[in-house]
Amino acid sequence: MRTSYRIGRTVNTAPSPVLGLNDIFGQQSRDLRLLQGRLLDLFADHGCEEVIPPLLEKPEVLLAGAGRFLMDNTLVFSDPADYGQLAVRSDMTPQIARIAATRLQSESSLRLCYSGPVVQARPDIIDGSRQQWQTGVEYLGDASATCDLHVIHLAALAMLEAGFAAPTIQIGHVGIIRALCADSALPLADWIELLQRRSPEDVIHHLANDQLTDNMGQALIDLASMQADSAWLSKHCNDFGDDFAQAAQALLEIEREAVLLLEDNIHMVVDAALMPHFLYHTGLIFSGYSPQAPTAVLRGGRYDTMMAAHGRAMPAIGFSFDLTRWLLQATT
Repeated sequence: MRTSYRIGRTVNTAPSPVLGLNDIFGQQSRDLRLLQGRLLDLFADHGCEEVIPPLLEKPEVLLAGAGRFLMDNTLVFSDPADYGQLAVRSDMTPQIARIAATRLQSESSLRLCYSGPVVQARPDIIDGSRQQWQTGVEYLGDASATCDLHVIHLAALAMLEAGFAAPTIQIGHVGIIRALCADSALPLADWIELLQRRSPEDVIHHLANDQLTDNMGQALIDLASMQADSAWLSKHCNDFGDDFAQAAQALLEIEREAVLLLEDNIHMVVDAALMPHFLYHTGLIFSGYSPQAPTAVLRGGRYDTMMAAHGRAMPAIGFSFDLTRWLLQATT
């Protein structure tokens, strides 16, 4: 049964929280800690070590390398103790990159997990929230498809542990959209925003003023029309150059290996039109869905270029989700 949170009548004796930020107390806070503990135990069972980064960082740490894509969503302020500028984290992945490149640099491979609050500079477009209890896992030092599949499997197991029934993992690859849009006058970030609408009419309207070939344009229309499944990738694998072929083959390999690893109650689908949630992703991307939630409940992917900006080039993949939102969506 879905947990119900009853909050009694309050006397207006204190200022309300900042718009988009909420208090967590009573049964909700107890449930959050219980679910957090179960998930961290699950991650530990799969070899993950917990790290607890600070809430504040130097802006250059949070925005280093691929983390620069977080700039518009990061709160920066002047430290009253004259330490210079400080930033409130809006995503923990850059902090994990810093820790792996400095405090844990003697380890050739790492499996790390974390759970804690992050704050967005701008409200979420769906519910207006500016806070998350971000929880996730990062694997560093392994670029193999087997590593990708293990991370995807752990993400699905986390959904099951939280009470999400029949989890579905959609997988895509940033290399698909990069290859198709390489010769476009429209920047990649704009193409990602356009294709996220899943509107072929919008794509057709833009193509009228672009120099892309007819084949490339039709492929983008197929993506927006939600026709780009594994059969579509197999058919067009060698039609759009080496980068497209490499990304397509990576997705098809993951799909083949998933048959041997994933349990029957975990479903995986290939969707070449899946767009990255964070622009620091560089390869495989994935999202988790459940009938209990109207939108994706977790997101993840490879971010192999972020580590180099912190002084240690190494491959990396991970996923994260908002634990407070899981409490309201999953059956626990």
